Amino acid sequence: MQQCVYRTKNCDICDLQKCLTQTWVDFEQNVIEAAIDQWCDRLRSCVCMLVADTLNTCRKIILYLYYVVHQNIFTTCRNMLALQALY
Repeated sequence: MQQCVYRTKNCDICDLQKCLTQTWVDFEQNVIEAAIDQWCDRLRSCVCMLVADTLNTCRKIILYLYYVVHQNIFTTCRNMLALQALY
């Protein structure tokens, strides 16, 4: 579309608007559909990458929380055993 619009020199905004409108009217439907399909494929790829990254981040958070909880339990048990040894 850019190549079609800038083939001619546009003097002002009105000329540019007329050229854009005419270029849009002259576009064949299959070109528009192909562009939309390509855009959808790219968007789908981005969404899949985002979901995978989000799931990976969630997994890391869960593993970290699991580690922290178990570390706290281990420390508490160790402290309790140490206190029992004193008495």
